[in-house]
Amino acid sequence: IMHNGFIRTMKANYQINAGDVSVIRPLVYCRENLMTEFAKANNLPVINENCPACFEEPKERARVKKLLAREETLYPNLYDHIRRALIPVM
Repeated sequence: IMHNGFIRTMKANYQINAGDVSVIRPLVYCRENLMTEFAKANNLPVINENCPACFEEPKERARVKKLLAREETLYPNLYDHIRRALIPVM
């Protein structure tokens, strides 16, 4: 929205172009902090900011995460509202 005026996201379930493989993202609705807590509680590795498109230190992704965290302190339902708004494009 901020950069190009569009709301886009990766689909929760889709087939690749060849049609022979389905991609299912089962944790798409899980909050990152819950997954991190689960991993730590079960002695699993936690990989920070593993964006395949980032060839250097994450900048914009980290900035937006901070922005959303700050706004969520003011609007406690922000996550649920954003999730609901993204459902049609997922």
